[in-house]
This record gives sequence, structure tokens and C-alpha cells, in this order.
Amino acid sequence: MLGAQVDRAACTVRHAGHTTTVGVHPLGVDAPRLTARAAADDVQAHVSALSEVAGGRKLIVRIDRTELSKNIVRGLAAYRELLITRPQWHGRVVHLAFAYPSRHDLPEYREYTASVQRMAREIVDEFGTEDWDPLVLQVNDDYPRSLAAYRLADVLLVNPVRDGMNLVAKEAPLLSERGCALVLSREAGAAAELAEGALLVNPYDVSATAQALHEALSMTDEERRRRATLLAQASAACPPDQWLAAQLSALETAARRQPA
Repeated sequence: MLGAQVDRAACTVRHAGHTTTVGVHPLGVDAPRLTARAAADDVQAHVSALSEVAGGRKLIVRIDRTELSKNIVRGLAAYRELLITRPQWHGRVVHLAFAYPSRHDLPEYREYTASVQRMAREIVDEFGTEDWDPLVLQVNDDYPRSLAAYRLADVLLVNPVRDGMNLVAKEAPLLSERGCALVLSREAGAAAELAEGALLVNPYDVSATAQALHEALSMTDEERRRRATLLAQASAACPPDQWLAAQLSALETAARRQPA
């Protein structure tokens, strides 16, 4: 439309006499630092508490900000559909949904948080029993608790309608003690890197997400560990120091290519 010349092989765009070089630099996780933080006493206290909540059941974990793009309501709807269509999971799974408050000065975000809370109450009211809480929703910021949830996760759900890096999808596979399965939106920024080990879903398709949750929960230990190894390797492939160095190197290379 603009009459720009796009060279995909060289990753350049030329327009109005100016050449722009395009670089792709996905951010990874500092695995040793994250692992050390997850072993701290405050995290271990949460591990003990969440283990009691789980009561030996499988754990589906999601950790997000309460932003519309994170698609939390559809994720909860998918969990509800899982419980409706797969009653064999009743009493055998708990969904931990930890949502960090975000932009509560905006009425749209306050209403979205309220809709998340309404959906959560509906699930608990519909399926909860005296000895089983199917869903635990917390809308507050608690980083040690999130790390503890990563450690205990059997399944991680990350289903944004559109996202950037989405480091949550990379952090959990590095910390999960059981080798968590990852149900990941194909629109997440990390999808291209993690596709080989994840179960990719259309974030708008609640039924397909429910089916993916069932597949993740039903996965054999061998298959889950195989996928978790792939996810962990991809997640730690480019830690922050290498990420920054690669960008500086790319800038230097691009600068040398420019005419004097």
C-alpha cells in the first residue's frame, strides 16, 4: 500500500529513501536466577499451603494480569466446559487462577475483573462439594505464590487473544517439579518458540481449549516430561544478557550496512 520495498531474506524495508532493518529477538528466562528465587523460604511456605489446597489432585495453573487481552474469562469458561463434558475429572483436579490487578483506574478493567470473579463463583457454585473446591481464584499480587504454583503445576494455561513475550509460558516449564504440560494460545508471543512442546489452541475457541486441557491432564508421564524438556530448553535459550547483547550486535551490523 505504501510502495515500500520489502526484502524478507535481508529483513529490510525500504521506503521514501530510508532503509529499516527488522530484527526478531525473543526474550528468554535467566534459569539459574529464577530457580534460586523459587527455592527461597517464602516460596516454600506457599508450596506447602498450595499442596494442602490441592490435596493430591492435579493442578491447572494460570497466572496473569487482569487485562482484557489475557482472555481469563474464556479460560475459565474452558475449564467449566471441561468439568461439564469430562465428569471423570470431578474431584480430581483443581484450577489455581492467580490474577494480578491491572489498570483499575479504568472502568473497563474494573468490570473485566468483576466478570472474572463472577465466572469463578459460578464454577464453584456449580461444581464445588464439601470436600472439593474446583477453583481457587486470587486477585492480588503475590510473586512468591506464583513461583510456588509454577513448581506444583501439572498443566499451565496461557491463552491470550494477543500478547507480546508472555514470559509466564517460559517460567513455569523451568520450575515445574512434575514437568507441566502447556496449553498455549497460538497468538501468544512465545508460541513460535514453544510450539514443539506445547498444545496450541485458538484463544477464541472455548471448546478446543477445554479439549486441550483434557489432553494435558491425560498426558502420560513420559510424554509430559518429553514436552517439558523441549519447553525448558526453548525457554532458557536466550537469557536476558544474551538477548540484550544480540540486539546491540544487530544494531552494529545494521549501522555498518548503511551508506556513509
